[in-house]
Amino acid sequence: MPASADLRVLFRAPAGPRRGFGHLVRCRSLARALGVRPLIAIRGGRPARAAARALGCDVIEGAPAAVLARVAPQVVVVDDPIASNARRWIACARRAGCRVVTVHDLGLGACEGDLVVDGSIVDVRRGGPRRGPPLRTNGRTFLRGPRFALLDPAFASPLRGVRHPRAPRVLVALGGGPRAALGYSIARAVRREMPWACIRIAGGFAASSSADRNRIAWTGPLNGLAGELAACDVAVVGGGVSLYEACARGVAAVGVPVVVPQRPTVRGFVAAGAALGDASTAPDAVRVARDVVRLLRQPAIRAALAAQGRKLVDGRGAGRVAEAIQQLVAGAGLRRVS
Repeated sequence: MPASADLRVLFRAPAGPRRGFGHLVRCRSLARALGVRPLIAIRGGRPARAAARALGCDVIEGAPAAVLARVAPQVVVVDDPIASNARRWIACARRAGCRVVTVHDLGLGACEGDLVVDGSIVDVRRGGPRRGPPLRTNGRTFLRGPRFALLDPAFASPLRGVRHPRAPRVLVALGGGPRAALGYSIARAVRREMPWACIRIAGGFAASSSADRNRIAWTGPLNGLAGELAACDVAVVGGGVSLYEACARGVAAVGVPVVVPQRPTVRGFVAAGAALGDASTAPDAVRVARDVVRLLRQPAIRAALAAQGRKLVDGRGAGRVAEAIQQLVAGAGLRRVS
């Protein structure tokens, strides 16, 4: 898709150590697909703003009306699960004459944009999987299902890294803080079963690059998981953006819902035959490790999960959404999203 050099887009998203950085990453992915600078108004504190800058985003601060007056965007993309916060920005954007795109998970939030994007595999309001063509109703266009999952355009390529015979490699990417502690417990449990396995933990922005006496490596801050996913055999990921990324990269994944709202997503991928995982209870390191070891020891199951994951999430969702935004701004309506 050609770059939108003249398109002015403002993103609004929450981020932080407690709420994670998935919304921020999605905004950056869509900005890349559009060919624009990721200019983001962050809902979060200093660590969130620092993380956004580390990801290459431009951060703008201030009240909605003041920010919109200063930037004068044509499009405002609101990726915020808290409906009250989202509606405040939607209302200001409409008063400023902007087109509004709202981004959602699981069918939740203020689905009130001119273009409503929900790349989730399930819809907890309606139940069941989220698939099908774009819909237009009440003057709004709805793009729903994993076909529209907002991933970095790099995930559109299914190519994996060069593989050589070696020890099995596992990536554990559950985020920082207490999630990093859970990731370490999972890594240790895997090594007890397979001491020769190479295990790397992506522990979020707070982790430093290191290796411990258990031969478990910490990656340190990463500018995305694409490289790590390309090099691993099995990925242990949360029930957010990273699970979609693992599927798009063609990696067998074990989904771990690190917060309760992620459970429907993990259940959805498991039901679709695209991941392993147990979303019925709180994460258990030993149980997760058993799923990892099972995949490492059974290549056929690993390959089947990877193939089904790639079938569900092809990595081209951000490009499809970017095309729809360009049509929205041009006033042409949604003609076709290939």
